[in-house]
Amino acid sequence: MARESHFDNSQGFILGFACIIMFVMSIISSCTPVNEVPVDRTGTVIDSITTDSLHRRHLILNPMSLAFETEFPSNEIVKNIDIENSSDTLTIPIKSIKLKYGNKGFSLFSDSMQFVLTHKGILGNSKSIPIRFNAPHEGRFHDTLLINDWKNFFIPLTAIVNSGTVVWIEDIDFGSIPFGEVRDTVIRIHNYGNETAVISNLIFKGDDPSAFEFAQQINQSITLKPGNSIGIKIRSNSDTQNEEVQARLEADISYSGKGNVKRNAICKANVYVKNGIYVTDISMYHAKLGVVNEAMCTIVNNTSKACTINAVLPYADNLSCNVLISGNVQGGRLEAGKKSAPFRMRITPKVNGPFSITIPFVIIGDSVIDTVCNINGRAD
Repeated sequence: MARESHFDNSQGFILGFACIIMFVMSIISSCTPVNEVPVDRTGTVIDSITTDSLHRRHLILNPMSLAFETEFPSNEIVKNIDIENSSDTLTIPIKSIKLKYGNKGFSLFSDSMQFVLTHKGILGNSKSIPIRFNAPHEGRFHDTLLINDWKNFFIPLTAIVNSGTVVWIEDIDFGSIPFGEVRDTVIRIHNYGNETAVISNLIFKGDDPSAFEFAQQINQSITLKPGNSIGIKIRSNSDTQNEEVQARLEADISYSGKGNVKRNAICKANVYVKNGIYVTDISMYHAKLGVVNEAMCTIVNNTSKACTINAVLPYADNLSCNVLISGNVQGGRLEAGKKSAPFRMRITPKVNGPFSITIPFVIIGDSVIDTVCNINGRAD
């Protein structure tokens, strides 16, 4: 009997010890972390190093926004977006062009648009995309043209459908412009009436009339026959910084037919200053072949220290255009605090169609982010 009792005690001790071991193991198991899930590093982490970002850098869109203005009822209006590859070597595939909404009166001629833009200097580096607008009713309409689904590279589309207006001046929005940069666009005057309209005394007025200027000579009496329109080239010219500028273009319009006449146009732009020292660009998409077109390039110092600008050649030339540079071409010191140094460019296109050239500057200072004036345009 004593042996059986000893066996029973030993067995109980072993069973108890096993239970303790299992309890401890369960605690350790519950505290053991699960295996780490591998991080998916195939997505876009830093946008500035992606292929798409490189493509966007060399893609030029003209215009950067598209505005329609018409009456209701009206005929279909078609306007073009020009897409151009400014790279010397890079080929850019355009995999999709589509409207974000597609049900606001805007439409494309094709729902499946794909093509490849070859690099600069080779046939096929630019393409025109027609955008249609049919006014469903009176009011304001908005849509967005998406290119390759790039969220931060798109073209806003707007339309104003007026009630019974037969002669009118379009409103113009230049969008966001770096301080000192020059952009040209065309503002149009339409005559959808049944009598001739006479336009005279075009002038900028309102909040900031000096923010815009005419980039061509204006005849003070323009005759516009029924069914016709005329384009007038205007240029952003603001020295305001970090705010929206707005002016009103007014015209004297004589019209004896039936219908309303819109004699004022709102012109606006949002001017911002980049952080650092930079050279501004020139966009000139309504130039004339063989004619001198003047525009301003600006070096901006938006830092807390002065910088030095070395001398620059007073001319530049390539197969597409010639540029004469005036101003302080000997260079010098540019003080800190959003100071700027202007250089007037006299640009003469040599070809029909797209032209471009780069003007390099040597700038010594802190936070130099851009040292080249890119001149891009189209001549006819």
